[in-house]
Amino acid sequence: MRKIMLSAAALMCGAVMIAQFNTSDVDQQGNGNGSFVSQVGNHNDSDVDQLGDLNGSIVNQHGTTNGSIVDQIGDENMSDVDQHGNTNASFTGQKGEGNDSNIEQHGKTNDADTYQGYYEGDIGNDNFSDVYQQGNSNTSLVYQVYASDRNDSYVYQKGHANYSIMQQHGDDNYSTVDQDGHSNYSNVHQVWDVGFNNSSVKQLGDFNDSWVWQEGTSNTSMVDQEGESNYSIVRQYGNYNGSVVTQFGFENDSYVEQNGNGNGSLVTQNGNNNDSDVLQNGNLNGSAVTQMGESNISDVYQSGTLNGSAVTQTGNNNTSDVDQNGFANLSCVDQDGFLHMSTVNQVGNFNFSCVDQNGNNHTSMVNQLGNSNSSFVTQNNGNPE
Repeated sequence: MRKIMLSAAALMCGAVMIAQFNTSDVDQQGNGNGSFVSQVGNHNDSDVDQLGDLNGSIVNQHGTTNGSIVDQIGDENMSDVDQHGNTNASFTGQKGEGNDSNIEQHGKTNDADTYQGYYEGDIGNDNFSDVYQQGNSNTSLVYQVYASDRNDSYVYQKGHANYSIMQQHGDDNYSTVDQDGHSNYSNVHQVWDVGFNNSSVKQLGDFNDSWVWQEGTSNTSMVDQEGESNYSIVRQYGNYNGSVVTQFGFENDSYVEQNGNGNGSLVTQNGNNNDSDVLQNGNLNGSAVTQMGESNISDVYQSGTLNGSAVTQTGNNNTSDVDQNGFANLSCVDQDGFLHMSTVNQVGNFNFSCVDQNGNNHTSMVNQLGNSNSSFVTQNNGNPE
């Protein structure tokens, strides 16, 4: 197993330092611990503390004024730090058994901090964290704490001034963050007593922001933003909820909140300045929003059980508002063109509405209260035959 596969030579060597003014401090208490430190360059600083049995630590520093701190308390924990460049900083804190942390930094002034079972007297077991940074001034913070076990986190940052914070509380959570560009921001929380939540964030470009908060069990969130200044918020409370957000372009904005069990949301925005808000309360509700173009607005609110909504907008400056409350209501809105406006309000059970707008400047309002009502609206600028 990789965790303790340090060679006998490495255990005997302890530290290798090349050039001048480097500092290495290794303190180990227990049995079978191993530490290897290699420093090439000037003014690098490494501090390794290991308390327990069969812990392993590897630190490689190449460059100038890099700093690394490793603190491992417990048994069979493993840390691997690799720094290439100048003024990079890393901290690894692990407390418990079988935790594994990898940090690799290339560039200047990058900062990576990993906490696994290492927070306010906490203990965690079998957590894994992998952080890769390439560029300058990137920041990654990973917290897998509060008696949490078997959580996995992966952070990849390439570019400059990207920022990622990841918190996983509970057991068996999984999270990945991939940021490629400049000044992107990602904040992922998968929290509290349960687990099996899954989050994936990919941001390609500059100044994109993503926030994910999942509280419950077996929730899944996927965010993919490519372009500049896109903004996404996903909040899921309950069990087995799923959300997928894809935004390509500039200054698109998506907000998804799901409360309950088994709700699903799909948001796709391609263009500039599009805005989508989805709020679902209850169980087994489904929403799909697709906006292609510029300055389109979609609002979807669903409360109850088994409600379904599909909104498709192609063009510019279209607006859609869907509000459904009850059981098994269905709504579809399709807008193609410019400056369309559609409002759908359904309260009750088994209601159905479909709106199709094609051309420019159409307005539709549907209001259905009760049970088993149906409505079809078609608006088209074409000439009658």
